[in-house]
This record gives sequence, C-alpha cells and structure tokens, in this order.
Amino acid sequence: MKLSIAALTLLAGAVSATPIATELLSLEGGINTRYSSDITRNIFCKGIHSHNDYWRDVPLYTALSLGVLSVEADVWHYDDDDTIYVGHHTAALNAQRTFQNLYLDPLMDILTQNNPNNTFTVNQTSPNGVWDTDSTQTLYLFVDLKTDGDATWPYIVEALEPLNEKGYLTTYNGTDVTYGPITVIGTGNTPYDYVVEHTDRYYFYDGPIATLNSSYPATVNPIASGSLSQIVGDIAPSGLNKTQYATVKKLIDDAHDAGIMTRFWEVAWWPVSTRNTLYRQLIGLGTDLLNADDLELASTFY
Repeated sequence: MKLSIAALTLLAGAVSATPIATELLSLEGGINTRYSSDITRNIFCKGIHSHNDYWRDVPLYTALSLGVLSVEADVWHYDDDDTIYVGHHTAALNAQRTFQNLYLDPLMDILTQNNPNNTFTVNQTSPNGVWDTDSTQTLYLFVDLKTDGDATWPYIVEALEPLNEKGYLTTYNGTDVTYGPITVIGTGNTPYDYVVEHTDRYYFYDGPIATLNSSYPATVNPIASGSLSQIVGDIAPSGLNKTQYATVKKLIDDAHDAGIMTRFWEVAWWPVSTRNTLYRQLIGLGTDLLNADDLELASTFY
C-alpha cells in the first residue's frame, strides 16, 4: 500500500518529535515544576525516631529525606559560653557542631521556604510544617540534655524563641496544646519541674512509659519513652515472649488511652533476625515511634 505525501509528512513529523525523556529533562527544575514548599515533596511520613540523629553525615536532612517523624540531638552547655553544642560525648564536640547550626537554622530555613508570604497565603491561618505531603504533621525534636538540666534548659528555651515567634512550635497555654510544625521534647537531664511549672510554654517532656501516672499527662509529655530491655528483661533471639508481649501491650494501650504516644529504646540490634522480629512486634503492638539507628532499614518496615 502506498502512502500519500501528506501521510508521509505526518509520519516524518511524528518520528522527529522530541522523545518524552528529553522533554522531561528539559522541564525538570523549571518554573512549572518547582514550588516553594517542595523540599519534601513525594516524601511520606513514617513513625520512626532518628536515634542520635547528629551521628549522620548530614543530620536532620537525612531523616527528613526518609520521612522520619522524630529526630534527637544530644546537647551540652558550659558556663560562660552561650553556645549549645551537639555530640554523643565530649570528645565529639567542636565549634561547628552546634544546636543552632545542625537543627535550629535548617528548620527555620525549611519552614520559611514552606510558608511563602504572597497573595495566595494571605488568608492562611496556621503555618505549614516541614512535610509537603502532610503540611499539618508535626516534627518531633527531642533535645537530650547531657549537662546539668537546670543550668542548660533555660538556654534551650532561649534558643527556641525565634521559632516560637514565627508560630512554628507546638505550644501549651495552661489548658490546651496547639500543635505546630515542630514539637520540642526535652529528655535526658531535662528538668521535669521546670517544664510543669511553666503553664505557658513551647516545650514538653519525655514521659517515663514504665511509670506513667497522673503527674505525666499528655499536656506535659505527648510522648512517653522507655528502655525495652529494662522493661521486659532479657529478650530471646526469637523476640518477645508471650508475657513480655503482654507487658509491652499494656504499656502502649495505657499510654494511648491517656492520649500519649510511645517510643521504646534499647531495642536489640543484633542478631539481625532478632532486631527485625522486635521491630515487627513493636509496630504490631502499635508503638508510635520506632527507635532506629539505621533509618533506611527502619523505613522498609512501613
């Protein structure tokens, strides 16, 4: 069958059209594909706690890239020095690795980017969080005090004030908790009395999951944590036995009944089969934050 000249012309045009892969490359990064709040686009939130987040080559951003809902920084403060340092022990501290540099400044940058001030946002009543896929989801920022709590915590409060002024922190007004893009949880040497005595605040406490009582309501500690090994004792390679499983289930259920989220640390990481079994058991029991050092691995369980 012979094709007409018109048909041949159309066919030639179709063959010479720009391949779609080339077209995609030309459009990527253009004004039609980029937007202010897309730093976390296509990232879905997962109930994971980035244990010792500052250990990572790129703290905070690595956790956010995997959809991790909670990060943790060990902090140190010394007399006659306003700087808050971040590190696991004193030998790891240096002038560059500070709470401001690793967490507060990046979070301010991200939230500023996610909350552009323009004609489209003029009527927005609450700020967007760090997540483009879920702008109302808060990011939990655990601040683990390694130096004296009474001396250190006021410096943490002062350092957080710029984020609070922007409306980016979860707050408590003496009656209600209003969730914002970031929820600060004091742990380690954080002084419980200091937290509860301030009824107008933008920081909270890491409650003791094993001994929760009326002194630890959700308005003080929206999250309660505890050592899994200390709570249940020795764990067999096959994971939690029936008694241990029931113990953990009761702690989680009681916390949830009080409106409190849960997290368990000191989860065996070796052998791998035991760790994986414990991860599955804890997720099955309904724990809210899976305490993890290997974030990529933990993200595969969701």
